[in-house]
Amino acid sequence: MKKISIIIPIYNVEDFLPQCLDSVIDQTYHNLEIILVDDGSPDSCPKICDDYALKDQRITVIHKENGGLSDARNAGIKIATGDFIAFIDSDDWIAPTFCEILLKTLLENNSEIVECGFDKFENENEIILRQSHPNATESVYKTEEALELLMKEDFKQMACNKLFKIETIKEILFEKNRKHEDEFWTYQVFANATQIVKTNQVLYFYRQHSQSIMGRDYNSSRLDGLLALKERINFMEKKFPDLKNLAIKIFCFASIYHYQKFAKNPEIDLDKKYRKEILENVKKYLPPHSYQIWSFKEIFWINFFKLAPDYCTTLRNAVKIGI
Repeated sequence: MKKISIIIPIYNVEDFLPQCLDSVIDQTYHNLEIILVDDGSPDSCPKICDDYALKDQRITVIHKENGGLSDARNAGIKIATGDFIAFIDSDDWIAPTFCEILLKTLLENNSEIVECGFDKFENENEIILRQSHPNATESVYKTEEALELLMKEDFKQMACNKLFKIETIKEILFEKNRKHEDEFWTYQVFANATQIVKTNQVLYFYRQHSQSIMGRDYNSSRLDGLLALKERINFMEKKFPDLKNLAIKIFCFASIYHYQKFAKNPEIDLDKKYRKEILENVKKYLPPHSYQIWSFKEIFWINFFKLAPDYCTTLRNAVKIGI
């Protein structure tokens, strides 16, 4: 019977951790290795982890100094002994059939990665656990097609709504000390797989609250996401050159988005340091041949931005384009 290692990084989530752990323990698929990584949490999470480990022998607890989400996930990967790995955030929930359905879907489609649908919620009352239903669909993709869909957000960047064959990720650790860590990691893992399958069944429930990174006001740390897109261009150029142009286009319009955010929040970029850097990077990655897959509207906006970035972003903000 195949074993699934579930890695749960934990930090300062004492109000939500029991619900998360209960949803993992109560899986209909039982051959689990549940790795709880206490990332130096200052609240009662370390005790909650130890108490759960006493109740369920499948649970292993790592207590470590705080190193951030990526470091905690990496610590879990290093000791995982399962055939497959899943990542769960410690304030989220998974449906009781999450492991069972994902493993079955992955094996039946001879794939290394499977992704399920997910819902966002703010409190538990919003969750409706949608089980397998007659209208469930599955789609299978080869590597390059899956990477294209990942860049277009048809596959999600997040690591948590997926199951991975362990060989696919074992050598690819999460980048430490970065926000948007999934955006540095997921495309590399997809590139390491020969086949990826997607099911539309909603099995993962993502808690959205003000303490989360994406729930906070915009700040310069969000530029880590732009750095991930920049690194992805170089990756595609080396390994999937047919996808480089798409990677450039996505990077350029993400750059305009961040420029717009700084324009709306000038107090966090008083000397325009970040905006100057964004503009220079866009100019660097826009040789004329890059336009071959661009629409007329996209070509208009990118040239407007290159020539008059402040006017361009003021107009886009005014008409609420891209924000």
